[in-house]
Amino acid sequence: MAKTLAAAPARTAPPPFWKQLPQVFKYPAHTDALVKIVCFAIAASVVTFFPLGLLWSRLVWLAFLAYCFGILERTARGHLVAAEVFINDRVNKDRRPILQVVIFLIFILVAVAVTAVAGPVAGQVTLFVVTLVIPASIMVLALDERLSSALNPARLIETISGIGLPYFALCVFLFLLLESAQFLEVGLDILMPEWLASILADMVTMYFMVSMYYLMGYVIYQNHDALGVEVQVDTAMAQHNLQRAQGGAKIEPDILGPETRGLIADGKLEEAATRMENRMRREWDNNKLHDQYLKLLLLQGQPKAISKEVNEYIPKLMREKKAARAVEVYETARKAVPDLVITDSTLLLPLATQASDLRRDSAAFELVKGFDKRFPESPDIPGVYMLAAKILLEKQHDYAMAQKIFQHLVKKYPQSPLVPEATRLAEIAAKMAAPPAA
Repeated sequence: MAKTLAAAPARTAPPPFWKQLPQVFKYPAHTDALVKIVCFAIAASVVTFFPLGLLWSRLVWLAFLAYCFGILERTARGHLVAAEVFINDRVNKDRRPILQVVIFLIFILVAVAVTAVAGPVAGQVTLFVVTLVIPASIMVLALDERLSSALNPARLIETISGIGLPYFALCVFLFLLLESAQFLEVGLDILMPEWLASILADMVTMYFMVSMYYLMGYVIYQNHDALGVEVQVDTAMAQHNLQRAQGGAKIEPDILGPETRGLIADGKLEEAATRMENRMRREWDNNKLHDQYLKLLLLQGQPKAISKEVNEYIPKLMREKKAARAVEVYETARKAVPDLVITDSTLLLPLATQASDLRRDSAAFELVKGFDKRFPESPDIPGVYMLAAKILLEKQHDYAMAQKIFQHLVKKYPQSPLVPEATRLAEIAAKMAAPPAA
C-alpha cells in the first residue's frame, strides 16, 4: 500500500457546527451540567421568599451565567466533551455576567436613542443590527473579558468575518433555541402549579442556555485559526474525544498493539493509521484489522484514503463470499465519501444484487448508476438493466420506467439469455402501468 496519510488542513478541520447539533442538545444532559441546572433553578426560586428576594434571584442567575461563560470558554479552547466535574479555575472574579448585562443595556439604549432621533424605522433597523452582533459580542467578551472589546465595532466585525456566512446561521439557531425555551415555559405555566412551573421553567431556560453557550464556544473552536484563538486541544484529539463520546467510529483495542492504542488515545490518529497500514501489509488476511483501519480513516475524514481502502477491502470480501459485509462497508464509506466509486466493474453487479437482496435499494442503484456509460463493453450490462428494472417493478412500483428498461434490454441485447424473462416482465410492467378501465 502506498502512503495515504499526509496531513491536510481541510481534512482535520472541525466539522461545521450544524453537524454537531445533536451534541449541542445533549451537552446539558451530562450529569455535571444537569446537577448545576437543577441546583441553580431551585435556588433562583427559593430565594424569592427571602427579603430582597428578587435581587437574590438575579444574583443566582448571574452565577449561572458565569457557569455558561465557563462552558463557552472551555469549548472554544477545544474541550468539546462535557467534563465529569467542571470547575472553572479562576484566580480573579468573573465579571463577564455583569458585563454582558451592561452590554445588553447599552445596545437597548442605542436602539432607543436612534428611534428618538431618526424615527421608528431607523430604530427597528438598529435593533435588528445590534441583535445580530450580540452573539459576536458575547464570544468576544468570553475570551477577552473586556467591555471595550465586546463593544468595539472593529473587533465585532473581525469576529463575524472570521466565522463567515455561517455566523448568520448561528444567529438563527440561537434565536430558535431561545424561542423554544420560552415556548416551553408558557406550556409549563398552563399545565402546572405556579411554584412548580417557575422552577421547571427556569430549568428549561438554563438547559437551553447551556446549549447556546456550548454552541457559541464550538463555533469559536471551529474557526479558531481565522479568529486567532489559542486552543488547548489539537483538532485531531478534540474530534477523537467527540467521536468517542458520541459512540461513533470506535476503535476496538483487542486487535491493536499497545503503541497503536496509545497513539489513538493521545489523538495522534495519523501516526496510528500509519502503524496500522504497515501492519496490514504483513496481515492482509486480517479482516478485523481492515475494519479498524477503515474506522480510523473515517474518523479522520480522508476521502482518497477511504476510497483506496474500500476498493481493496471489498474485492477481498467478495472473494471470501462475504458480500453482505461488503455492502455494509460500501454503505458506511459512502456516507463519508458521497462520490465513492467502486473501480472493479466485475464486482458491481454481484455487489448491487446483494444490496437488493438486503433491501438496500438505494445502495444497489448507486452501485450500478451509469454502469453502461462507464463500462460500455462489459458483459454485465444486461444483468445491470435487469436488476434495476426488477427493483423498480417489484419494490418501488415504478412500472412505466421498469417497462422501458426491460424493453431496452430486449431491443439492444437480443442474444442475451435474459431476454425471455425481460420480455415477460415487460408485459407485466405494461399491465401494471396501464390506467384502470373506466
